[in-house]
Amino acid sequence: MRWRILHTLLVKELQRHLAQRGGIVLALMLVAASLLMTLFQADAASGTPMLGAVEKCYIDVWDHDAWVQHLRDHVPADMAKRIRFRHIRRQFGPDATITYPQGAGAIQMRPAPSADGTPRVKIWLWHPDETGSGLAPFEAWFWRESARYFQKQAADSSATNALHVEVERSQLRGGVDAKASIVSALVLFALFLSCVYLMPSLMCEERERGILLAQALSPASPLEILGAKLLFYPAAGIALAATLAGIARPAVLAQPFFWLALTASACGAVGIGLTIASLARTQRAASMGALCYMFMVALFLFICQQGKIGILPNLALEYHGPRMLHAALSGDVLWFHWINLAAAGLLAVCWLTLATFVFCKRGWQT
Repeated sequence: MRWRILHTLLVKELQRHLAQRGGIVLALMLVAASLLMTLFQADAASGTPMLGAVEKCYIDVWDHDAWVQHLRDHVPADMAKRIRFRHIRRQFGPDATITYPQGAGAIQMRPAPSADGTPRVKIWLWHPDETGSGLAPFEAWFWRESARYFQKQAADSSATNALHVEVERSQLRGGVDAKASIVSALVLFALFLSCVYLMPSLMCEERERGILLAQALSPASPLEILGAKLLFYPAAGIALAATLAGIARPAVLAQPFFWLALTASACGAVGIGLTIASLARTQRAASMGALCYMFMVALFLFICQQGKIGILPNLALEYHGPRMLHAALSGDVLWFHWINLAAAGLLAVCWLTLATFVFCKRGWQT
């Protein structure tokens, strides 16, 4: 490949986007959405959590005593549907693993061992967000009613046994971070906007207007035409996606896993977009092809999820991308996310190989 020809083709792609500002407007709208995410985070820190709020709080107890009964009898009306009491020994058994659904928190009242025979209870607060602000309303109610119960016990002359209370706070891992999920969706949308929607649409427009024919008659070879598109659109998508993620979560830009996941997703997306552009002959067909592809993949993943099919979703790039990006944005990159990255890289290579073959066969022809 000759750099001077690649440079000319890259400048041509940039000038087309500057002349047709629809893609630039969409990119600015995505940046504005990411800025709003940052403002929501500021609102959450000030005490009114917009994201990461706890939808349900579980009060897990190992012994149903008078303290627990007092809490059950004094649940506020506005929290009645969001607070659920569970007896762990009866419901799960002594050695069972306790799990919580997404968007839930928990207050565990565990009996603690005591060397001197004094009754001890360990209050373990489990919150799904980093700051614990989502669990704050339930925690305030719990401590307020507990204080009332022990004040009543202290006023009773027959209550002579002391109770030692230990408090520990932890964050639930493995759940879905609401903000990371939304930012991941914005990042994926930025990649698909650049590589799956804009590139096929503009490439078919070039075919309709004869611009692609002019490039074919120029000294540029089909591989150089292909190389310019493979350089410009993934780079533009990665730049926009990194901007969106950096605005919402600046620390993610220092993670190598994020850049690897972004590169794999962008390479796979440009392979999909180039395949659509090579098969479609008109701009309308390219736009409909991109929309139909995204709808079919979403329907495919939904059917596999509902039918509990665990193998077929691994064949879709869109199955691995959200998981990788969410792990990077939430800061919980585990070993199986590297497997997702390897699978996404393999799928990206397959899509790029298919796109190159189809483009060389018929994509550059008019």
